[in-house]
Amino acid sequence: MTEIIPGIHQLQIPIPNNPLGHTNVYIVRGNDGYLMIDAGWNSERALESMKEQLAEIGIGLQDISRIVVTHSHADHYGLTGRLRQHTQADISLHYLEKDLLASRFENMKELMLRTEQWFNRNGVPADIFPKSRMAPSERRRFNNPTMPDSTLRGGETISTGIFNLEVFWTPGHSPGHICLYEKNEKILFAGDQVLPGITPNISLQPQSEDNPLGDFLGSLSTLKQLEVNVALPAHEHIFTDLPTRIDEITRHHQRRNSEITEAIKFEPKTAYQISAVITWMPNFGGIRFMDLAPWTRRMAVSETLAHLKAMEVDGKVARLSDNGIIYYRHNR
Repeated sequence: MTEIIPGIHQLQIPIPNNPLGHTNVYIVRGNDGYLMIDAGWNSERALESMKEQLAEIGIGLQDISRIVVTHSHADHYGLTGRLRQHTQADISLHYLEKDLLASRFENMKELMLRTEQWFNRNGVPADIFPKSRMAPSERRRFNNPTMPDSTLRGGETISTGIFNLEVFWTPGHSPGHICLYEKNEKILFAGDQVLPGITPNISLQPQSEDNPLGDFLGSLSTLKQLEVNVALPAHEHIFTDLPTRIDEITRHHQRRNSEITEAIKFEPKTAYQISAVITWMPNFGGIRFMDLAPWTRRMAVSETLAHLKAMEVDGKVARLSDNGIIYYRHNR
C-alpha cells in the first residue's frame, strides 16, 4: 500500500502468471465511504491481498461504497464479482464495456470460431497458434459475468465529497476505456491508457470496423491538454511527466507505421506476413516475431491489424482480397 496524498492510496493486487505482476488499484476517501478505482484479477489471493492492504489504511471491504472500473479486461474487472459479495458498493463501467461483457460471453464457442476464421483470412497459418479453447469450468464462470450497477459515458463528475473526479472517455485499448481526472489535485487516474514503461496493447478485434489506434491516439491528444502533476497508471509505477510520455508513445506508433510501410513497399502482404518482419518489444532490445510466445504472437497480429486499419483510414494503405485472404498494399 502506498499513500499518494492524504485520502488517496494505491494498492498492488497480484495477477497470477503475468509479467506485469499486479494491477494498481486506487482507493479514494469520501464522506460516505471509499471509492475504488479498478478491482483486479479474480482470485482468492488477489482478494486476500486487497484485504491486507486495506487494513493498512485502517478500513475494510465494507467501507467501499463505489467501484469505478476503467475497462472490462479481466485484470481490472475480474474481482468485481467477489467484491459484490463483500460490499454494498455500486459498480460503474462505461456503457460500451457493459455491452462487451454481455456480447463477449453470449456464445463463446461461436466467438472463438469466428476469431480463428478471422486470423486465417489475415494470413495466419491454421496450425501456427494454439486454438482459443477454454475449460468447461472457465466457460461456466464467464457465462454469467458480473454486470455493473450503473454506466458512464464520459463527461460526468464523480464526487466523493472530498475529491471530484471527471470522467474522460478514452477509447483505444478498449472501446469504453475511461480515465479519471482530479482537477484540484492535478491527478490523473490513467488506467491502461498511459503506462510509464510499456505501450498499451492496441488491437483490432475480429470483424470490427472500429479504428482503435486512431481512437487511442485521439484520446492521448485529449489527455495531453490536461494539467497533470501526477499520473496514476494501472500497471508499473507512478510517474509525473505525462506530456513527455504521451509523445514517446506516439512516436512508438509512428515508427511502427514506418516499419509497416517498408514491409509492403514492393508487394502486398498479409497482416501475418507484416507482423513477422516488425520489431516487437523494442523497450527490451527488440524481439523477433517467431521468438514471441504463441499467445503474444496472436496479440502482435491483432496490433498489426490495428495499425493497418488506421493507415487504411488515413489513405496510406489499401486492402485487397485474393482467394479469401486479405492483403495490404502501400498507396504511393
